[in-house]
Amino acid sequence: MRPEPWHLLILLIVIIVIFGAKRLPDITRNVGKSMRIFKSEVKSLRDDDDDEDASAKRTSDSSATSTPQPLEGRAVDRAREEQRSRDEQHRPSA
Repeated sequence: MRPEPWHLLILLIVIIVIFGAKRLPDITRNVGKSMRIFKSEVKSLRDDDDDEDASAKRTSDSSATSTPQPLEGRAVDRAREEQRSRDEQHRPSA
């Protein structure tokens, strides 16, 4: 069932009555900011998955001699943590 135009009009009137006309611009601005943040986070998650797939492909392909691309964002943090853990494993115990 598709909403009719009068359904949307009634919904708009109810929203104006509940929140008031003065607060509507602030609410829509905050919703827009939230959507931009959400979209950027989803994009970064997809990019992280693509980076992991690409790195797995590079490690499985022994004939590839290309230099790895620089990592960005969370992937950099993850790579640094992995390097620290490898360094701690190879450190001689006192």
